[in-house]
Amino acid sequence: MRSRRRALLSCAVVSLALVAAACSDVSSSSSGGGASVPANSDTTINFAINPWDGSAANVAVAEYLLKNQLGYSVSDKNVNEFAQFKQLSTGDLDATLEVWPSGHADDYKNYIANDNGVVDGGKLGAIGQIGWWFPTYMLQDHPELKTWDGLKQDWQLFETPNTPGEGTILDGDPSYVTFDDAIAKNLGLNMKAYYSGSESAELTELDTAYQDKKPILMYLWTPHWAMGKYDMTMMGLPKVTDQCTKDAADSPDAYACAYPEDVLYKAFNDQLQTKAPAAFAMLSAMQWTNDQQNTVSADIHSGMDPQEAAQKWIDANPTVWQPWVDAGLAAQAA
Repeated sequence: MRSRRRALLSCAVVSLALVAAACSDVSSSSSGGGASVPANSDTTINFAINPWDGSAANVAVAEYLLKNQLGYSVSDKNVNEFAQFKQLSTGDLDATLEVWPSGHADDYKNYIANDNGVVDGGKLGAIGQIGWWFPTYMLQDHPELKTWDGLKQDWQLFETPNTPGEGTILDGDPSYVTFDDAIAKNLGLNMKAYYSGSESAELTELDTAYQDKKPILMYLWTPHWAMGKYDMTMMGLPKVTDQCTKDAADSPDAYACAYPEDVLYKAFNDQLQTKAPAAFAMLSAMQWTNDQQNTVSADIHSGMDPQEAAQKWIDANPTVWQPWVDAGLAAQAA
């Protein structure tokens, strides 16, 4: 939530940025509303969309603002989170807007820290937390499920035809960064991960179980719109240690801790600032909260066109996104 003082400052920055843009030698065109929009349509910004609704929400909002406020052309493609760093480094992609650092320590080292074609685009603002989640209604009869120790005696609750003789940890897309089998094995639990194939398939199984008040244990995360629809509890796993952090990068099969809290960040091709300085500045400034992302991703999940979902949120939240655009306008005028 922006304070009134911040809003007044933002208005002042907007005025200065627009004056500077008008005085520069950068050509501009008029938008439908009569506002001056920079003429950047010859430059296309290429985004990665990862296979979860939050990623689609990030990109939808960024694309809408880049097109309608800064005049760029935009393009996107679906790509899994492991493949995107290579494509960022070659320039096939310009930006990815939601990297979970706990699963990409090697990518950060190889591509960003080693100056291999990718730069850190700054924090997204949303804070991620992956975990083992189950419906809170299960605690009434099984309070021991608050921690992983409860699975030693309760694993049968989660047995399904997909993992006969073992309890199921329901996962989504096989491309996701997960340590579920390693955690279960290294904690001595009779549990096994089963991949439903996609976020949508995983949530369909959750909805079915929830309606019937049946047991289900699943890999899930925040930010996620489902947390507002379903009352879910995250099971306590062993605290993250320095050794687990090292294992995540070097020896994933040895991982035996909870998933760490993730400060989500953006990553860009290292030529984006030269190619499109206003886009680079706007995307670098882009930050929003878990709840703000969830609002857009819920609409996308419900079937709304991503650009319509983005416009709905943008129309309702000008004080959130205007500073991002101000940064782009200032870069355009520089």
